[in-house]
Amino acid sequence: MRLTGVSKLLALIGGFHLSGPAFEPVIGPTVAALTELAPHLIVPGHCTSWRAQHTLSAALPDAWVQTSVGTTYTLSARQGGDA
Repeated sequence: MRLTGVSKLLALIGGFHLSGPAFEPVIGPTVAALTELAPHLIVPGHCTSWRAQHTLSAALPDAWVQTSVGTTYTLSARQGGDA
């Protein structure tokens, strides 16, 4: 966001690598930071872990989407106003 000057996060899609004992302590702070960004769409991949998935879905229920292999997302930009 700093690099592009865009002030709104529309979507975050991909693996968040929040699985395993080493990463569990950062689930809370990561979800808090993402909640502050308030994305319209958040699609964590398989390496996000079930604990992180549940925490994200509870914190961002309108944005969180469960994904699976083969799922396609089509996003479009709109000029002026919020996405």
